[in-house]
Amino acid sequence: MKISDHAISALRQSALFKQLPKEVLQSIAAKTKLRQFFPDETIVWQGDPSDSLYVITNGIVAVQRIGANHQTQTLAYLMPGNTFGEVGILENQPRSATVRAITDVDVHVIRREHFMEVLHRYPVVAIELAKMLGRYLIDANRRMARSAKARMVLIINVFEGQGATSIGVMLANCLAEKTSARTVYTEYPVPQKLIADLGIEKRTKLYKSKHGSDFLISLDDPALPDVVKTTFMLDNIITEYENVVITLNESLDEDADGSLDQDIVMLLDYVKQIILLTPPDKVKDAQLVNTQQMLRKHIRRDEVQIFTLVNSTSEELQHYPADAGSDFYIPFIPDFPSLKIGKHEKLSVPTVLQNIFEMLIDRLERSNNIGIFIPTTIDVDKAIDAKPYVERTLNFLAERFGGATSKQAEGVWNSEQAGLVGETVYVVYTYVTHNDMNRHLDEVIEYVKSLKKELRQEAMAMEINKKLTLI
Repeated sequence: MKISDHAISALRQSALFKQLPKEVLQSIAAKTKLRQFFPDETIVWQGDPSDSLYVITNGIVAVQRIGANHQTQTLAYLMPGNTFGEVGILENQPRSATVRAITDVDVHVIRREHFMEVLHRYPVVAIELAKMLGRYLIDANRRMARSAKARMVLIINVFEGQGATSIGVMLANCLAEKTSARTVYTEYPVPQKLIADLGIEKRTKLYKSKHGSDFLISLDDPALPDVVKTTFMLDNIITEYENVVITLNESLDEDADGSLDQDIVMLLDYVKQIILLTPPDKVKDAQLVNTQQMLRKHIRRDEVQIFTLVNSTSEELQHYPADAGSDFYIPFIPDFPSLKIGKHEKLSVPTVLQNIFEMLIDRLERSNNIGIFIPTTIDVDKAIDAKPYVERTLNFLAERFGGATSKQAEGVWNSEQAGLVGETVYVVYTYVTHNDMNRHLDEVIEYVKSLKKELRQEAMAMEINKKLTLI
């Protein structure tokens, strides 16, 4: 591929330039410069002049902020198609962060004067830049919201009658017990039904339990306008509680422009884990799929986990198998315990639910994920036994992140020697905390490089927060 073709392909990957016609891309590409960096090499330093825009075409970079005492905070990881440097160019201010290569990295560099010329000549680029800056602002607000001490779980009944209240109350109680932290459960937008479900004798706004989580019984405050009530409620509970469990009793419907109700958007700004409840016969239903897709458009996907919890609420549903597309499965429990307990009693939680809750609680802080793809061939088409490499990778990830899982899949990749090649692959993946991601990602990439060499691969694939990249 010619350098100019490579530059055009790189520009087309970027949201900023993808809508431009080929002849315009050719004109811009002619003014770019390809630069390559080795792992751990600094691409730009915090405080440097903002004289260029960078378009990543290969590899992974870390955006880092160096603070007092030379402490480094990783703000984001960027991959092919991402850009950096645009904010500094617009403000004509020094760079606000350091960008470091995690792997071998290729970037196409556009000088400030050339980028400003593009903005003036092609309004579509300016519009895309405005959208990008808007997303940066939204992401910054979400990070500020999540910097609060509260960890929020949102439970959604995708189909009616899936026992969200029982599951939510029991999960909240398990959270309180496992984390020894203040926990509250409520339902939105109308939680008054909790009074009957819990058998609370005295009507109160906040019911404080002696054996588990508290319960926010009423969100209503006549002194506040409707548009303020949700914000006021969220601000109060995330200040007072470390764990928050909310069941959403409202349908998720997008407007014609693809937006959601602003109250739900506010909930999604704080949430760290979403649990979708569905019966076993609806696992592949279009409504569930649409709900999953809709949520992914409105959350920060590298920080929020979405799980599907299948609940067999009746004996008739027992003959439906637990589908592989679901994350957790609750079989029919004929003697399901009541939520109504006495003042001195402790809520009973079935063992199968207890086990599921423990896994969900463990994953609550593990909001990042890493996946390593293990091939079953070498030298393009020579079959190998991949199981030893899968086991080694499982152990490698488990030692650093506390656990890992593998699954078999079918993959297709483009070989420079043989064109498109299809083969069975194993994906070894793990869920990790933000701190562990920052601490060990370099090691993971070095490990993937060693596998690439040992397995004689042209490239190895890995996922970071659901985004595929090649090493």
